[in-house]
Amino acid sequence: MKILVADDSKTMRELLTESLIKFGHDVIVATNGLDALEKFKIDRPDLIILDVIMHGMDGFECAEKIRAYDENDWVPIIFLSGAVDDENIARGINAGGDDYLTKPFSEVTLSAKIKAMQRIVDMRQKLYATTKKLRVLSTIDHLTGINNRLQLEKMIKHKMKRAKKKNHLLALLFIDLDNFKSINDHLGHHIGDLLLKEIANRLKSTIRANDFIARIGGDEFAIILGKIKDIETAGEIAKKILNILTVPFSLDGNDVIITSSIGIATYPFADTELTSLIQSADIAMYHAKASGRNNFQYYTEELHKKHKKMSYLDSSLKFAIERKELFLAYQPIFDLTDRTLVGMETLLRWKHPELGLISPDLFIHIAEENGMIEALGWWVLRTVGEHVKQWDFSSFKEFKLSINISSRQLLHKNLPLLIKNILFDTKLPANALELELTETILMSHTDISENVLKEIHSLGVSISIDDFGTGYSSLVLLKRLPIRALKIDKSFINDVTSNINDAIIVNSVISLGKNLGLTVIAEGIESEEQLNFLVTNGCLRGQGYYLSRPLSFEQMTIFLENISKRVT
Repeated sequence: MKILVADDSKTMRELLTESLIKFGHDVIVATNGLDALEKFKIDRPDLIILDVIMHGMDGFECAEKIRAYDENDWVPIIFLSGAVDDENIARGINAGGDDYLTKPFSEVTLSAKIKAMQRIVDMRQKLYATTKKLRVLSTIDHLTGINNRLQLEKMIKHKMKRAKKKNHLLALLFIDLDNFKSINDHLGHHIGDLLLKEIANRLKSTIRANDFIARIGGDEFAIILGKIKDIETAGEIAKKILNILTVPFSLDGNDVIITSSIGIATYPFADTELTSLIQSADIAMYHAKASGRNNFQYYTEELHKKHKKMSYLDSSLKFAIERKELFLAYQPIFDLTDRTLVGMETLLRWKHPELGLISPDLFIHIAEENGMIEALGWWVLRTVGEHVKQWDFSSFKEFKLSINISSRQLLHKNLPLLIKNILFDTKLPANALELELTETILMSHTDISENVLKEIHSLGVSISIDDFGTGYSSLVLLKRLPIRALKIDKSFINDVTSNINDAIIVNSVISLGKNLGLTVIAEGIESEEQLNFLVTNGCLRGQGYYLSRPLSFEQMTIFLENISKRVT
């Protein structure tokens, strides 16, 4: 050990030094308290032996100043005194001492006390090493080895202060992987983890030496561009990131392709507060996702206003069911050859008390983000059940009442039982009910959906694929799953008479449906020309504003009654 001895008695200093050297220790000698304090600062000993009574600065005062100098680096202190009473013990402990050695001392006692202090030093060093390791671990993301969110927040504070002092710009980039969940679902979490590691490596290769990178959670990363000449520089780096991440990854024999969405907030343009800068980058990132993904967006004041509106709608939607703001509309589905009614699609609508009718595309997206989609789905099923009790479908042949099912509902183990109970309560024939699911839902949960849908199909309920052609479904699904119908998305119907590619796609879906024995239904028919094209090419079912707008429950009740009267 390196031991500092402070005593104004030359004789005592020499005795202590001789003994300590005999024990194998290195000795630093101080002649008084002030000298001891200075040598402590320079030499940083492992143990200090202080005489209690010294000229000028005594041992107690010296110990207090040593403790005040560095509270975290605790060096054991042994006081040396001719008499040890209760008062001195109390003063010594309060001053920061650890033990006492009485004069004259014996080498046996000195050796024992030093060994005890050595154990304290060893324990302190282990504790220090562990604390240092934990401090490092607390700032590092364990999976990727880059910084974590805690360290990001500290670094933003530091770089914002520096940017303010140096009067230059900094930018914060929030990077979120697009559809990362599907990678975990299809290839497993092991591949997902490998992907995150490789993405971290690619991001590190993209940024500059003085930039900062962190993983802030799940599939989200952040980069601080510490000094940029203008906001366009941040955009150029964002483009590089987008490009480098689209290069396929080879992971344990799997070729994985993924894209990302990036939000950019710049200081001092976005805000001067840490939390506001982070929130601004987050808002911009979500706007990038809403803008089609695989792009970057700058934070703007307009985005802030839009975000506030979305937050308001998010909050309002959580009370929409309770406040009876939701209602159902029903769009008739017709046989296109004779315009007879063959079914209807159930549509969820939301009339906000202040903002009026909210677009379903908007509030369904919000519901998917905040977890409300499942509650909305159950509300639709229950409400349809109440409406069906008041309708008579006995005069209709092969009539289908279609209801859209969300991915969360599909994953719910009690969905078949709930469908069975609704059929029993409403007396609706099972073959009159049809569940609509999108391609994306079916592809995301293939194994689960196959079992659930087969169980539902065994009840007599039909299954159709909504918005067919807009997703990435495998044709194998059409073979494996009990699908009755394909609905051609309205985006293909819009220009079917003027765009050769849309016409080819629509004809292909019609042919595919026929060859597989499936009913094909066209959505979004808005003109006589579109209807004639569909009939000419063999699509015999359809819906759209040209045929009928969605009807409220009351309007649909009257509509059905009028049809029944004509039939009878």
